[in-house]
Amino acid sequence: MKLAGWFDRCSGLMFGRSSANTPVDNYTVEDVYHKLADELGIPIIYDIDCGHVPPQITFINGAYAEVEASEGKGSALQYFQP
Repeated sequence: MKLAGWFDRCSGLMFGRSSANTPVDNYTVEDVYHKLADELGIPIIYDIDCGHVPPQITFINGAYAEVEASEGKGSALQYFQP
């Protein structure tokens, strides 16, 4: 995805919770997120209320969003632009 340019205009990534996030040989999903953030040079927010584990909010495909996160809490305001 990186080589295809998917992250060229990306200002951050968000990942929801997953019941599959178990360590493998002491390598955790948090290790993956930190390495990805360093490689892409963007912030990553994880363990958010979306995905396959309740509670789940819906992010609208094609919407823009303003996201704020601090000290384990955050908000996302979604909107459309003409």
